[in-house]
Amino acid sequence: MSHQKMLIGGHLVGAEEWLPVLNPYTGEPVDMVARGGAMHVDQAVALARHGAEMMREIPLSQRATILKHVAELIRQERQSLATLLTSETGKLISESRIEVERAAMVFELAAEACHHPRATQFPPESFTDGASRFGFWAREPLGVVASILAFNLPLAHAAQKAAPAIAAGNAIILKPSTEAPLTVLRLGLLLYRAGVPPEALSVLTGKGEEIGHALAAHPLVAALTFTGSRAVGLSLPLHAGAKRIEMELDTLGGLVATESADPEVVAEVVACCGYMAAGQLPTSIQHVWAHEHIYDSLAQTLVQRLANLRHGDPMQESTSLPPLIHPQALQRVDQLVRDALQQGARALIGAQAEPPFYMPTVLTDLPENATLHSEAVFGPVVLLHRYRNHAELLKHINSLAIGLRLAIFTRDIVEAFELARRARALSVHINDTPLLPIDPILRGDLQEHHMCFEDMLQRIERLSQPKYIGFGKMTLS
Repeated sequence: MSHQKMLIGGHLVGAEEWLPVLNPYTGEPVDMVARGGAMHVDQAVALARHGAEMMREIPLSQRATILKHVAELIRQERQSLATLLTSETGKLISESRIEVERAAMVFELAAEACHHPRATQFPPESFTDGASRFGFWAREPLGVVASILAFNLPLAHAAQKAAPAIAAGNAIILKPSTEAPLTVLRLGLLLYRAGVPPEALSVLTGKGEEIGHALAAHPLVAALTFTGSRAVGLSLPLHAGAKRIEMELDTLGGLVATESADPEVVAEVVACCGYMAAGQLPTSIQHVWAHEHIYDSLAQTLVQRLANLRHGDPMQESTSLPPLIHPQALQRVDQLVRDALQQGARALIGAQAEPPFYMPTVLTDLPENATLHSEAVFGPVVLLHRYRNHAELLKHINSLAIGLRLAIFTRDIVEAFELARRARALSVHINDTPLLPIDPILRGDLQEHHMCFEDMLQRIERLSQPKYIGFGKMTLS
């Protein structure tokens, strides 16, 4: 077994201690990675300062060429990347292929955005003393950007952080999750091959509480982006001070099946979107609200669908339910379900662990004070609720304290608009799933508590800063 060193400014750097990366299906080590610490953060930031100066001097056209080359390299190595991704995350090989393609697409979007830089004209002549003056706002890179990643979409999230940072002319430091660092390390090597200056890119492996907090607190890191749990995200501003922070935190996926919805269609959607990646995605459907007239039919059809899911080796195309990321995650899901059952919930199917899997589960009659009602389960568990009218439905939806991505299945366009307007949700998808891959242009903002719909240009702008350039009155000689 090889030992994967960190990438620090183009250098391969080891550590005194090494951490195993375990295959969630077999429990065996896939590889070992270096356990970095605060001293490695200092090294990476020191090199990144020089890398940021180099990035500033690279013209947009050349940045676009680099980003296009990254996309090409990802596609050239799609199979090996997908295999590595499945080995360290346990997700189905088919899901890994989708993530690899998604990462390539993000780099292509960033490359295209480089050809459309935006500058805003500012008319000083609108002021009484501004006659004959001219000015405009341009954009400049921030300098050093640090990104802390989650385990569930390591390659896609690394692309979403790195691509706009590079397009904006920044140096970037990536901190992958402890569970899934290998694919991000491979991406780092591809970025070097594509032409990113070595000093402008580092990938630091190790414990999140050690490296993540050191990155957040470092005074020379200009911006910090984070994808992960709400508990960890809320702690980062305590370390980050006044630096710019962007967070993508836990959300819930929900689905409303109205009286006019087709139970067969809804059951198929829930069977897919509630159990993809073993329910470990922030968009996985956790809550299903079904009108009382179709509730029984939907419940019966959904149970039949779930009985056909097959757990097993995620490398096999026939497998439809992957394992959870690690035993602690399995224990957490099992405990949440047990607590719900003790409080009065009923299980229509599942509700049992078969390590490393948790069996597809549907719970009904969940008390509103149960933890599962308002906390992301991050497992293959769907909560089925019965509702009678819109008022009752909206009361339940709007009582959730965590951001909701909501799907509404209905044949009534008036009902669709009414529910979409009144539901407090981050996004609403009519007759569609909340798994639509719009993460490159959809963001949850911790400070503002809403979703910003944005294109890649806006993402690049958030990783840059405005600079006013003005010309005073000139006279012809």
